Amino acid sequence: MRQARLKPDYRDTWHHCYNRVVGTCEDRSFGDAEKEQFVRILRRVADFYAVRIVAYQVMSNHFHLVLQAPEEPPSAEETARRFAAFHGGRRTLAPDSPLCEQWRARLRDVSWCLRHLQHLYTAWYNRTRPVRRRGPLWAGRFKNTVLDSGYALWACWTYIERNPVRAGMVADPADYRFSSYGHWVQTGRHPFPEAFAQHLKPSLPLRYQEADDDAILRALREEFARLAAEEAKAPVTEVDAAIVAAGREPAFTLTARRRVRHWVDGLVIGSEIFVRETMRRVRTEAEVARHRLATADAAEAEAAPVCCWRRLRVLRN
Repeated sequence: MRQARLKPDYRDTWHHCYNRVVGTCEDRSFGDAEKEQFVRILRRVADFYAVRIVAYQVMSNHFHLVLQAPEEPPSAEETARRFAAFHGGRRTLAPDSPLCEQWRARLRDVSWCLRHLQHLYTAWYNRTRPVRRRGPLWAGRFKNTVLDSGYALWACWTYIERNPVRAGMVADPADYRFSSYGHWVQTGRHPFPEAFAQHLKPSLPLRYQEADDDAILRALREEFARLAAEEAKAPVTEVDAAIVAAGREPAFTLTARRRVRHWVDGLVIGSEIFVRETMRRVRTEAEVARHRLATADAAEAEAAPVCCWRRLRVLRN
């Protein structure tokens, strides 16, 4: 049975959103041109909606996004401005109209944002095929995982940015240009600088909140170097050497390795308090109390353990 999507609206909420195209896991529907167009449409949608997109990864048959849905909708005047800009002035809204009030609520809604993104991309994709296609492009509804700020957000961010490495497409995430990290490294500018500075940085672990952009890039390189060495089953001394070569001594170690599935099978990820408080708003107290959370090993967390409320169906490694 189709269940209501988990979208806490009583606070600014971080989400990891992802979806894949129809077909088998071997189908590769997106080439470079399709990926470039997806990024263009994503940036257009990001300018329209109040949802704060901070990271993206466009692969050959799926995408990942890290975004924040704000607690408060934009003002009526801001909504009317965004609406007119999105439609190039061809359509407008009166700030005091009922339709403007509807769009105010929509602009902060992650479901509306992702549905609009997927609809615009599907329309472009279908009409640009050598033989014009019809019908759906996406395998189903997009999935989302609610993220706690701090280490859960940081680890999810590093997880999605390393997708091309795990897929064997590149050796270094910086070489993949259809991602937020690749764009950042190759152009010297984060693709969503305002959302990055005002919303992502203040939500990262404390040691990154006051860091400059170069320091955060260096921290990402170090994390990628550590994960690469661990995936290669290198001895501890070689793992440490790889991290030192990337910039500094090892620190945070919440893993985002290849076989970790909680980033796509989890419903909520964060501290135990965060996870249970979030789920109490959509589940009974008894169910929340008895539900067993998946917890990161003590060796994989620098501070408080990171927990995951898993979906009913969890893929096994």
